[in-house]
Amino acid sequence: MKFIILLLAISAHAETCVIVKHASTSSQMWVSGANWRYVEGEFPPGEKWKSNITDRQIRKIKEKGGKVVVVPEKYTAADLEDARKQCR
Repeated sequence: MKFIILLLAISAHAETCVIVKHASTSSQMWVSGANWRYVEGEFPPGEKWKSNITDRQIRKIKEKGGKVVVVPEKYTAADLEDARKQCR
């Protein structure tokens, strides 16, 4: 029982991290204000998951203690692995 409580306490304070890429120009045209596209990661509590992310949402993630890592628009598996390491 103590082990479960300890895990809950650790996870409650764990830093969240969202990996994003810059949205293409055509994508930005269709989704108002969304400059970023979700790639992978966890949003902070209270923030809804979205595939299209605005600069305002990026600021909110950071304000809530979350981390945001940007990968190139045409990222490789190595780029994604490097981003995952930055999230740890």
